[in-house]
Amino acid sequence: MSSRSIATLGRSRLIVAALLLFSLGAGTQAQASNRAMPKQMQLGQTNLTLLGKGTATYLWFDVYDAALYAPENTKTEQILSQETPKVLVLRYHHAVTVQDIEKASWQTLDKQLTPSERQSIKPQIDALQSSMRNVSPGDQYTLTWQPVNAQKKPELTLKLNDKIVFKSDNARLAATYFGIWLGKPPLSQSLKRSLLGG
Repeated sequence: MSSRSIATLGRSRLIVAALLLFSLGAGTQAQASNRAMPKQMQLGQTNLTLLGKGTATYLWFDVYDAALYAPENTKTEQILSQETPKVLVLRYHHAVTVQDIEKASWQTLDKQLTPSERQSIKPQIDALQSSMRNVSPGDQYTLTWQPVNAQKKPELTLKLNDKIVFKSDNARLAATYFGIWLGKPPLSQSLKRSLLGG
């Protein structure tokens, strides 16, 4: 194999690694700038405020844009509480497969969970991720947690663009999945700081 072929292969592997590491995200740069994140959001009867937003990058790639909404003055230590309503918006800059999303998610979760915690929550994570679809540039996932919905029940929802693809009332699943971005350690420490307004 020529040195040029080896260099090309090396660059290709870096690109794949970048997409595996940061595989949840937003539309192209032009699309992202044309669709600014709103400063306020209504979730049932609750007004949510944009706490923070950021762009996950790896090497020279902007992989996705993210924005976090919660009640105004929500403290950092309250953000993963089951009592805190919240919305996480993810807009892709790259086409990404569900398989890559799963790999990136578990790379983070395996650092956060004990083996017994992993075993008990895995069926719920699998159910959520089985509802996902491959995404194209410009697609958006929206993860929402309501402690009390219109039916007076807790509700976790996942939307792809404007379509609900998953629902659950499992508070632990909600905290675990939001924890990919907001837990310890998160997918990206710098992105977590940005989402929490730091």
